[in-house]
Amino acid sequence: MPVLPPRKDDELWFEDGNLILVTRDIKFRIYKGPLVAHSPVFKDMLSLPQPPTATLKPVGVEMDDSGDGSCAVVPLPDSPEDIRHFLRVLIPGQTLRIGPMDPSFDEISACMRLGHKYQCDQMVQRSIDYLKRYYPDDIDVWMSKDRPLDPPRFEPIHHIGVVNLARTIGADALLPVALARCCLLDGEIVEGFAREDGTRETLSTEELGRLFAGKAKLMRFNTYATHRVFRQAIAEGCRRASTCAGVLKRLLSELVKHEDVMDPLSLTYAWDKYIDRVEVKKIDGERELCAKCYKMLTQERAQEEQRELFRRLPAMMGVTVDGWVTKPATDAAASAN
Repeated sequence: MPVLPPRKDDELWFEDGNLILVTRDIKFRIYKGPLVAHSPVFKDMLSLPQPPTATLKPVGVEMDDSGDGSCAVVPLPDSPEDIRHFLRVLIPGQTLRIGPMDPSFDEISACMRLGHKYQCDQMVQRSIDYLKRYYPDDIDVWMSKDRPLDPPRFEPIHHIGVVNLARTIGADALLPVALARCCLLDGEIVEGFAREDGTRETLSTEELGRLFAGKAKLMRFNTYATHRVFRQAIAEGCRRASTCAGVLKRLLSELVKHEDVMDPLSLTYAWDKYIDRVEVKKIDGERELCAKCYKMLTQERAQEEQRELFRRLPAMMGVTVDGWVTKPATDAAASAN
C-alpha cells in the first residue's frame, strides 16, 4: 500500500505561513515568529541558513516542494494532537481563545511535555501555576474551604498523568498532593488511561509501590485524626462541662454510624457537618455545645488535623520536597527547565 502524503491540518494551516511542521500524517503551516520568540530550540533550528537547492539541506530542515510555495519544512516526532495543543497556545487558530479557560488534561500534558522539550519556559510555568491550584504546595491554598479539588475538565484517573508530568519536568512540588489523590483511586490505577493520541499513561512499578505504602499511611493517619478530634476533653473555659462532656461522648460513640466521617481514604474531612447532624439543639435553637467547645471541635482541632495531614504528605507519599510548608508558594521546579 502506498504511503499517503501528510494532509493539511484543518485548523492550523495558513496559506501565507512561512513554516511547515510535519507530524506523522498531518502538516501544520504556521508563522515561525511566535515559535522562535518562545522556543530557543526552534530558534536555533530555524536559524540555520536555508540551502539554495535541495542537494544541501540543514539537518532536520528541508524546503517544501509540494506546491505550497517556498517554505521551510521541519519534520517532528511528536503526535499531531500534542503539536496542535502546543501551537494553539502560541498561534490563534480558527477558534479564538478569549479570556481564562480551563484546559483539558491533554492540553496541559502537551503544553508541559512539549514546552519542556522545546524550552518554552513560560508555557511550562503557566501550566504548573494552573495545576498548583488543585495540587498545592501552599498550606494556605490547601486550607481554603473554597478550593476546588479537581481541575474542571480533568477526570480522577488523570491524577496519574499529573504525577508523570511532575516527574518528567522535575516539578516535585506537585507530587505530594497528586500522589495522595492517586491513593483514592481503585483498581484503575494499575491500568492507567490512554491520552487522545493513544499513548498510555501508567505509573511505574516503583511509583505504585510508593502509593500502596502511602495509602496505608494515609488510612492510619485519618483513623487516628478522627479519634483525636473527638477525644474526650472539653475546651478550656467551658461553662457547660457536664453537658459538653456528654455531647463529646455521644459524638464519639456514634461515629461508627457515619461512614463519610470514618472514611480512612480522604483528603478532606466532614467532621463539622457530622457535628451539626449529631449535636441536638435545644428548643430555643441554642446548641448543646457551648461556643468554646463547638469552636474547639469544628475549627481548632479539625483545622489542625487538616494542617498536619498536609505537613506529612511528602513523607507519607515517599517523596522529598525542599522547603515543604515552610517555603512561600514558589515553584520548586523552576530550575529544572
